[in-house]
Amino acid sequence: MIKRSRLISFVFCILAFVSCKKLEKAKRSSLEGKKTEYLIAQMHSNEVTFDTFSAKSNVSLFQENKKTSFKTVLRIKKDSAIWVSITPLLGIEMARVLITRDTVKVLNRLAKEYFIGDYNYINKRFNVEFEYEVLQAILLGNAIAFEQDEKVKFATDKEDYYLGNMKKRKARKADDKPEKIERKEDEILSLWINQSTFKIAKFLISDLTADKFILGEYTSHIELDNQLVPNKLKFEIQSNTPAKLEMEYSKIALNDPLKFSFKVSSKYERVSF
Repeated sequence: MIKRSRLISFVFCILAFVSCKKLEKAKRSSLEGKKTEYLIAQMHSNEVTFDTFSAKSNVSLFQENKKTSFKTVLRIKKDSAIWVSITPLLGIEMARVLITRDTVKVLNRLAKEYFIGDYNYINKRFNVEFEYEVLQAILLGNAIAFEQDEKVKFATDKEDYYLGNMKKRKARKADDKPEKIERKEDEILSLWINQSTFKIAKFLISDLTADKFILGEYTSHIELDNQLVPNKLKFEIQSNTPAKLEMEYSKIALNDPLKFSFKVSSKYERVSF
Protein backbone atom coordinates (compact mmCIF):
# COMPACT_ATOMS: atom_id res chain seq x y z
CA MET A 1 0.00 0.00 0.00
CA ILE A 2 1.29 3.47 -0.88
CA LYS A 3 2.30 5.47 2.16
CA ARG A 4 -0.12 8.14 3.39
CA SER A 5 2.62 10.53 4.45
CA ARG A 6 3.90 11.11 0.93
CA LEU A 7 0.67 12.96 0.23
CA ILE A 8 1.98 16.00 2.07
CA SER A 9 4.04 17.69 -0.62
CA PHE A 10 1.43 17.06 -3.29
CA VAL A 11 -1.31 18.71 -1.22
CA PHE A 12 0.91 21.74 -0.81
CA CYS A 13 1.93 21.91 -4.47
CA ILE A 14 -1.63 21.71 -5.79
CA LEU A 15 -3.04 24.26 -3.36
CA ALA A 16 -0.14 26.65 -3.77
CA PHE A 17 -0.37 26.36 -7.56
CA VAL A 18 -2.29 28.56 -7.72
CA SER A 19 -27.79 28.67 5.97
CA CYS A 20 -26.89 25.61 7.89
CA LYS A 21 -27.24 24.92 11.62
CA LYS A 22 -24.12 25.25 13.72
CA LEU A 23 -22.88 22.22 15.62
CA GLU A 24 -23.85 22.39 19.27
CA LYS A 25 -21.81 20.70 21.98
CA ALA A 26 -23.55 17.62 23.32
CA LYS A 27 -22.89 15.42 26.29
CA ARG A 28 -19.78 13.33 26.10
CA SER A 29 -20.27 9.81 24.78
CA SER A 30 -19.17 6.82 26.82
CA LEU A 31 -17.24 3.93 25.35
CA GLU A 32 -18.66 1.69 28.07
CA GLY A 33 -15.47 -0.31 28.37
CA LYS A 34 -15.02 -0.59 24.60
CA LYS A 35 -11.97 0.97 23.12
CA THR A 36 -10.10 0.77 19.84
CA GLU A 37 -12.36 -1.38 17.66
CA TYR A 38 -15.55 0.27 18.89
CA LEU A 39 -14.14 3.76 18.44
CA ILE A 40 -12.97 3.03 14.90
CA ALA A 41 -16.43 1.67 14.06
CA GLN A 42 -18.15 4.75 15.52
CA MET A 43 -15.77 7.04 13.63
CA HIS A 44 -16.58 5.34 10.33
CA SER A 45 -20.34 5.33 11.00
CA ASN A 46 -20.25 9.11 11.52
CA GLU A 47 -18.35 9.93 8.33
CA VAL A 48 -19.82 12.16 5.65
CA THR A 49 -21.64 9.84 3.26
CA PHE A 50 -22.21 11.16 -0.23
CA ASP A 51 -22.24 10.47 -3.93
CA THR A 52 -21.14 14.00 -4.83
CA PHE A 53 -19.89 16.88 -2.68
CA SER A 54 -19.53 20.53 -3.66
CA ALA A 55 -18.56 23.70 -1.82
CA LYS A 56 -17.19 27.16 -2.33
CA SER A 57 -14.36 28.18 -0.04
CA ASN A 58 -12.27 31.13 1.02
CA VAL A 59 -8.64 30.11 1.31
CA SER A 60 -5.72 31.83 3.02
CA LEU A 61 -2.19 30.57 2.36
CA PHE A 62 0.58 31.70 4.72
CA GLN A 63 4.03 31.11 3.29
CA GLU A 64 7.40 32.82 3.76
CA ASN A 65 5.83 35.61 5.87
CA LYS A 66 3.32 36.35 3.13
CA LYS A 67 -0.43 35.82 3.03
CA THR A 68 -2.19 34.96 -0.21
CA SER A 69 -5.98 34.80 -0.32
CA PHE A 70 -8.10 33.26 -3.04
CA LYS A 71 -11.40 31.50 -3.62
CA THR A 72 -12.04 27.96 -4.79
CA VAL A 73 -14.90 25.85 -5.98
CA LEU A 74 -14.47 22.23 -4.88
CA ARG A 75 -16.32 19.28 -6.38
CA ILE A 76 -15.88 15.62 -5.47
CA LYS A 77 -17.32 12.50 -7.06
CA LYS A 78 -16.93 9.80 -4.44
CA ASP A 79 -13.90 7.57 -5.03
CA SER A 80 -13.62 8.95 -8.55
CA ALA A 81 -12.65 12.60 -9.04
CA ILE A 82 -11.65 15.77 -7.20
CA TRP A 83 -12.11 19.00 -9.17
CA VAL A 84 -10.92 22.43 -8.00
CA SER A 85 -11.35 25.84 -9.62
CA ILE A 86 -9.13 28.62 -8.23
CA THR A 87 -9.79 32.35 -8.59
CA PRO A 88 -8.39 35.50 -6.98
CA LEU A 89 -10.67 37.29 -4.52
CA LEU A 90 -11.77 39.54 -7.38
CA GLY A 91 -11.28 38.14 -10.84
CA ILE A 92 -11.74 35.26 -13.25
CA GLU A 93 -10.51 31.68 -12.89
CA MET A 94 -6.72 31.47 -12.83
CA ALA A 95 -6.25 27.72 -12.39
CA ARG A 96 -8.14 24.45 -12.50
CA VAL A 97 -7.17 21.04 -11.11
CA LEU A 98 -8.68 17.61 -11.79
CA ILE A 99 -7.49 14.59 -9.86
CA THR A 100 -8.76 11.11 -10.66
CA ARG A 101 -7.58 7.73 -9.42
CA ASP A 102 -4.84 7.54 -12.06
CA THR A 103 -4.42 11.04 -13.53
CA VAL A 104 -3.52 14.55 -12.41
CA LYS A 105 -4.43 17.54 -14.59
CA VAL A 106 -3.54 21.17 -13.90
CA LEU A 107 -4.64 24.12 -16.05
CA ASN A 108 -2.81 27.46 -15.58
CA ARG A 109 -4.90 30.11 -17.31
CA LEU A 110 -2.55 32.96 -16.40
CA ALA A 111 0.40 31.38 -18.18
CA LYS A 112 -1.75 29.60 -20.80
CA GLU A 113 -0.17 26.29 -19.86
CA TYR A 114 -1.45 22.88 -18.82
CA PHE A 115 -0.10 19.67 -17.36
CA ILE A 116 -1.49 16.16 -17.69
CA GLY A 117 0.30 13.23 -16.13
CA ASP A 118 0.00 10.15 -13.99
CA TYR A 119 0.97 9.75 -10.37
CA ASN A 120 4.31 8.22 -11.29
CA TYR A 121 5.47 11.49 -12.85
CA ILE A 122 4.21 13.51 -9.87
CA ASN A 123 5.94 11.08 -7.51
CA LYS A 124 9.28 11.52 -9.27
CA ARG A 125 8.97 15.26 -9.78
CA PHE A 126 7.92 16.19 -6.24
CA ASN A 127 9.16 13.10 -4.35
CA VAL A 128 5.63 12.30 -3.19
CA GLU A 129 3.30 9.36 -3.28
CA PHE A 130 -0.29 9.37 -2.17
CA GLU A 131 -3.59 7.57 -2.30
CA TYR A 132 -6.66 9.23 -3.74
CA GLU A 133 -8.68 8.04 -0.74
CA VAL A 134 -6.49 9.95 1.74
CA LEU A 135 -6.84 13.28 -0.07
CA GLN A 136 -10.61 12.79 -0.33
CA ALA A 137 -10.85 11.96 3.39
CA ILE A 138 -8.85 15.04 4.40
CA LEU A 139 -11.10 17.39 2.41
CA LEU A 140 -14.22 15.90 4.04
CA GLY A 141 -12.94 15.31 7.55
CA ASN A 142 -13.45 11.56 7.18
CA ALA A 143 -11.37 8.80 8.72
CA ILE A 144 -7.86 8.15 7.43
CA ALA A 145 -7.30 4.42 7.43
CA PHE A 146 -4.58 2.74 9.44
CA GLU A 147 -2.50 0.04 7.78
CA GLN A 148 -3.83 -3.46 8.35
CA ASP A 149 -0.79 -4.56 10.34
CA GLU A 150 -0.54 -1.43 12.50
CA LYS A 151 -1.05 -1.68 16.25
CA VAL A 152 -3.46 1.17 16.96
CA LYS A 153 -3.24 2.75 20.41
CA PHE A 154 -6.21 4.27 22.27
CA ALA A 155 -6.30 7.01 24.93
CA THR A 156 -8.48 9.81 26.23
CA ASP A 157 -6.85 13.18 25.56
CA LYS A 158 -8.66 16.08 27.28
CA GLU A 159 -11.85 16.67 25.27
CA ASP A 160 -11.04 14.11 22.58
CA TYR A 161 -10.37 10.41 22.15
CA TYR A 162 -7.02 9.53 20.66
CA LEU A 163 -6.17 6.82 18.14
CA GLY A 164 -2.70 6.44 16.68
CA ASN A 165 0.22 4.24 15.81
CA MET A 166 2.24 5.95 18.55
CA LYS A 167 1.51 6.62 22.22
CA LYS A 168 -0.52 9.70 23.18
CA ARG A 169 2.40 11.19 25.14
CA LYS A 170 4.58 11.21 22.05
CA ALA A 171 1.71 12.37 19.87
CA ARG A 172 1.33 15.47 22.03
CA LYS A 173 4.97 16.28 21.34
CA ALA A 174 4.37 15.60 17.66
CA ASP A 175 1.42 17.98 17.78
CA ASP A 176 3.66 20.76 19.10
CA LYS A 177 6.77 19.97 17.08
CA PRO A 178 6.19 17.06 14.68
CA GLU A 179 9.65 17.34 13.17
CA LYS A 180 11.29 16.72 16.59
CA ILE A 181 9.78 13.30 17.26
CA GLU A 182 12.04 10.25 17.37
CA ARG A 183 10.45 6.97 16.38
CA LYS A 184 11.70 3.73 14.89
CA GLU A 185 8.99 3.65 12.22
CA ASP A 186 9.13 6.37 9.58
CA GLU A 187 5.43 7.22 9.48
CA ILE A 188 3.12 8.65 12.13
CA LEU A 189 -0.67 8.69 11.93
CA SER A 190 -2.59 10.16 14.86
CA LEU A 191 -6.31 11.00 15.05
CA TRP A 192 -8.06 13.03 17.74
CA ILE A 193 -11.80 12.26 17.77
CA ASN A 194 -14.55 14.38 19.32
CA GLN A 195 -16.11 12.52 22.23
CA SER A 196 -19.63 13.80 21.47
CA THR A 197 -19.82 13.36 17.71
CA PHE A 198 -17.07 10.82 16.90
CA LYS A 199 -15.94 13.23 14.17
CA ILE A 200 -12.22 13.79 13.61
CA ALA A 201 -11.19 16.98 15.38
CA LYS A 202 -7.52 16.85 14.40
CA PHE A 203 -5.04 14.59 12.61
CA LEU A 204 -1.29 14.31 12.18
CA ILE A 205 0.49 12.54 9.33
CA SER A 206 4.27 12.67 9.44
CA ASP A 207 7.01 11.18 7.29
CA LEU A 208 10.05 11.27 9.54
CA THR A 209 12.44 10.06 6.87
CA ALA A 210 11.79 13.17 4.76
CA ASP A 211 11.08 15.67 7.57
CA LYS A 212 7.55 16.22 6.29
CA PHE A 213 4.26 16.44 8.10
CA ILE A 214 0.73 17.71 7.71
CA LEU A 215 -1.22 18.69 10.82
CA GLY A 216 -4.93 19.22 10.14
CA GLU A 217 -7.72 20.58 12.33
CA TYR A 218 -11.47 20.84 11.80
CA THR A 219 -12.55 23.77 13.96
CA SER A 220 -16.22 23.96 13.00
CA HIS A 221 -18.96 21.75 11.54
CA ILE A 222 -22.43 22.34 10.13
CA GLU A 223 -25.42 20.02 9.98
CA LEU A 224 -26.50 19.10 6.47
CA ASP A 225 -28.83 16.28 5.47
CA ASN A 226 -28.62 14.93 9.03
CA GLN A 227 -24.83 14.79 8.81
CA LEU A 228 -22.06 16.85 10.35
CA VAL A 229 -19.82 18.32 7.66
CA PRO A 230 -16.66 20.33 8.43
CA ASN A 231 -16.77 23.93 7.22
CA LYS A 232 -13.61 25.38 8.78
CA LEU A 233 -10.31 23.60 8.15
CA LYS A 234 -6.73 24.44 9.09
CA PHE A 235 -3.56 22.77 7.88
CA GLU A 236 0.07 23.19 8.83
CA ILE A 237 2.37 21.72 6.21
CA GLN A 238 6.07 21.00 6.62
CA SER A 239 7.71 20.33 3.28
CA ASN A 240 10.40 21.95 1.16
CA THR A 241 8.58 25.24 1.78
CA PRO A 242 6.62 25.28 5.07
CA ALA A 243 3.12 26.72 4.87
CA LYS A 244 -0.14 27.15 6.73
CA LEU A 245 -3.49 26.90 5.00
CA GLU A 246 -6.93 27.94 6.22
CA MET A 247 -10.14 27.03 4.38
CA GLU A 248 -13.75 27.96 5.10
CA TYR A 249 -16.44 26.16 3.12
CA SER A 250 -19.71 27.80 2.15
CA LYS A 251 -22.67 26.76 0.00
CA ILE A 252 -21.99 23.10 0.75
CA ALA A 253 -24.16 20.64 -1.14
CA LEU A 254 -24.41 16.86 -1.19
CA ASN A 255 -25.51 14.63 -4.04
CA ASP A 256 -26.24 17.33 -6.60
CA PRO A 257 -25.50 16.60 -10.28
CA LEU A 258 -22.03 17.99 -11.00
CA LYS A 259 -19.78 18.58 -13.98
CA PHE A 260 -16.02 17.99 -13.90
CA SER A 261 -15.02 19.72 -17.12
CA PHE A 262 -11.38 20.18 -18.06
CA LYS A 263 -11.17 21.68 -21.52
CA VAL A 264 -7.84 22.91 -22.83
CA SER A 265 -7.58 25.56 -25.53
CA SER A 266 -5.45 24.73 -28.55
CA LYS A 267 -3.52 27.93 -27.77
CA TYR A 268 -2.27 26.51 -24.47
CA GLU A 269 1.15 24.86 -24.20
CA ARG A 270 1.60 21.51 -22.50
CA VAL A 271 4.35 21.67 -19.90
CA SER A 272 6.21 19.51 -17.38
CA PHE A 273 6.51 20.86 -13.87
